[in-house]
Amino acid sequence: MITSKDVKMIQHDRLAFSLGEYRRRFDAVLHAMGEKGIDVLLVRTPENIAYLTGYVTPGYYGYHCLIVARDQAPTLVVRYLEQTNVFEYSWLSDSVPVTDDRIPYEVTIDTLRKRGLADKRVGVEKTSFFSTIEEYEGLRGKLPEAHFADGSGIVEWVRVVKSPEEIALMKRCAKMLDHGSRAGLDALRAGTTEDAIAAAIHNELVGRGSEYPGLPHFVVSGPRISVTHATWEGRKIAKGDPVFYELSATKHRYSSAIMFTACDGEPEKRVRAMADASLAALHAGMAALKPGVPCEEVDRAVHGEWVKAGFGEYHRHRAAYSIGMCFPPDWGEGQILSLKKGEKRLVQKDMVFHMVPAAFIYRETGVGFSATLHVTANGCEPLSMFPGKLIVKNAGGAKRASAKKSGAKAAKAKRKPAKKAAKAKRKT
Repeated sequence: MITSKDVKMIQHDRLAFSLGEYRRRFDAVLHAMGEKGIDVLLVRTPENIAYLTGYVTPGYYGYHCLIVARDQAPTLVVRYLEQTNVFEYSWLSDSVPVTDDRIPYEVTIDTLRKRGLADKRVGVEKTSFFSTIEEYEGLRGKLPEAHFADGSGIVEWVRVVKSPEEIALMKRCAKMLDHGSRAGLDALRAGTTEDAIAAAIHNELVGRGSEYPGLPHFVVSGPRISVTHATWEGRKIAKGDPVFYELSATKHRYSSAIMFTACDGEPEKRVRAMADASLAALHAGMAALKPGVPCEEVDRAVHGEWVKAGFGEYHRHRAAYSIGMCFPPDWGEGQILSLKKGEKRLVQKDMVFHMVPAAFIYRETGVGFSATLHVTANGCEPLSMFPGKLIVKNAGGAKRASAKKSGAKAAKAKRKPAKKAAKAKRKT
């Protein structure tokens, strides 16, 4: 078996990480392949390809297949149009172009044969969004000498534990995200629209270097908060309306995310009660999140706070999901690991989760607060948690106006007796 030292990696200033980091990842995947008895892994998931090689493109919807073999250097079978991205962003020294007139997986078969890999034990990512049934059946039918095995999760389980370089990048994303969150809060005022707030957030994030996110930012208000994954639609925000934000900042395809709720003017009492429950759930989850704890225990701690507050039936989802490398249609890694009911795998040091204790009452309201959390040796630390509380702008505005009006009335009432006394004096 080879190691990364046997592989030529091209160094250039457009790589997202050091060559040492890519070598660490490559060796970990080769080791995992060996444990599963897989000789060749056909990597079809965009995040996995980027993780191992640095290769990125928004054109990941086209065919990409990274061939990782235990006895030779890897190669990327890639749509011809996208091949420049191999040179631009990856360390790869070899790639095979696929012209648009070819059936893409047949080029992969040809490449396996040319490299003497056609009769090996070949792992395929059965759980990848991009591995179709047609492709799998085609590989089996046209490569009968190969022995196929499920290679799902091999790269993902290496990805789920972050390195110091990855943590540093996600902290950088979190700082950008804090600025985007502040811009969104600054734009909130009664009479403005969801669109205007979303525009302010995008402007700030992009201006600070954030790339296109794995999901759209979610900026919704009033009863629309209760519609799952709703985005801005131009609704005008009224005084006291809750506004729900769920945002991310992305760099080199890594993300940090945040969720919070804010109002301009005092919200209804139920919104405050739900905000208290969400924040209690978040802090309970953070207290439970540490290495060696079963994932389901953290979920139980989070959901328990919602039940205690009387909103248990409205909290319907997992407590948290892994977050890190992403391409649309998701900014999370929840398909790798989530803190949810029935998940008995253990939390490990240097995992990163987005904890999302939110609750929604359909056609009425919803509230949520979150944090992106890095699991440390003894617990966890937030990478992004701003603002960490319910923000209510101009909360006492109506009361102050009422008090001012009452004070003016009292002053006027005092002036009336004085005027009467002056008139009486003139008469005498």
